[in-house]
Amino acid sequence: MSARRYRGRKRRQRLLLLFAALVVIAGAVIAAILHNNKQDSGVLPTPPEQADPAGDDRPDNTDPVDGEGNTGSDETPVTEAYDRIELQGDQQQYDAVYRVGNTGYEMYTYVPDVARRYAEAVTATANELSGTAAVYALAVPLSSGITLPDELTDMAIFGNQQRAEEDLDAMMGESVRFVPLYDALMRHRTEYVYYRTDHHWTGLGAYYAYRQFCQAKGIAPHELTDYAVKDFPGFLGSFYNDTNSYPGMKDNPDTVTAYYPIAEAPMTVTDQKGNTTTFPSAICDESTAPAAYKYGAYIYGDNTFTVLRNQSLQDGSCCLVVKESFGNAFVPFLADHYQTVYVADYRYWSGSIKAFVRENGVQDVLFINNLSAVRNGYLIGKLQGIA
Repeated sequence: MSARRYRGRKRRQRLLLLFAALVVIAGAVIAAILHNNKQDSGVLPTPPEQADPAGDDRPDNTDPVDGEGNTGSDETPVTEAYDRIELQGDQQQYDAVYRVGNTGYEMYTYVPDVARRYAEAVTATANELSGTAAVYALAVPLSSGITLPDELTDMAIFGNQQRAEEDLDAMMGESVRFVPLYDALMRHRTEYVYYRTDHHWTGLGAYYAYRQFCQAKGIAPHELTDYAVKDFPGFLGSFYNDTNSYPGMKDNPDTVTAYYPIAEAPMTVTDQKGNTTTFPSAICDESTAPAAYKYGAYIYGDNTFTVLRNQSLQDGSCCLVVKESFGNAFVPFLADHYQTVYVADYRYWSGSIKAFVRENGVQDVLFINNLSAVRNGYLIGKLQGIA
């Protein structure tokens, strides 16, 4: 190889090295400029990885909430960590009830076709009453959807009640004001919001739902401390019978706690035989009632039609509650907000919701049904008959 060719090759190598060095320097300068621009614009670099501080115990598909269920920004959905309930006591499955220690839980399976019939009936009522009355729908979870120990929530006999509520909400028409209850009750799941020996929620559970309704309606709820309270101990409800009178339940019965309306609001009840009885309050004294009937403290149990009249209001405000037995514990909280509260148990009442609303100047209609009723084709058929 000639000396000239060798010197030319070395010259090209030096040029290549010089070019590579210039590229590196230029890249560094550009990176520095971009970094400064980011700092000037207030945009911080994204950290390489962020751990979820709540771990895997957070439930899926819930919205951010405040103390009483206000949803947060739709743009930044987050999940909420609920208090855990640990599995304690022996377990036994019966026909429709699963027992854990001295507590019963109703088995649950969501039935979409029946739920759709329910949503269609409520929506049809709301559509026809548009401009006349506001229609609210409250779907009440069962205790197996709220207070079931966390270790059992994946069992096939316990369907996902959060999903059921979300599905019902989605199926309701825009004219229906759906009041979600799942999150509100889950935030209080370690409190006494459901009975152990019975399938109903307690007065406390109904109170938290009442707060959700007040939020939806845009009115201020009363605080628990505002109410006069009376306890009716010794309650042994449906789960006690369904578990073949399990001795552990008999030894640890429930207590029915009743919250009296603040205003004087006498109540007139029409039973299934057409007999009419008047009571001084929506809360009835069940101190001496048999153990199975203590839940009757709320509006005297399941009757065809009930009317509460607030003696402190003369504004013509009135509502119609269309319910099954879960509505009983909820109704007393409404007495302070309306001059008249009408209550129709659709299992026995044979009137027409729309006709009654128009004839009596009703402004609000509340459908209150537990998720077990919403999967019952016979009951929804009864509801469709009056909607």
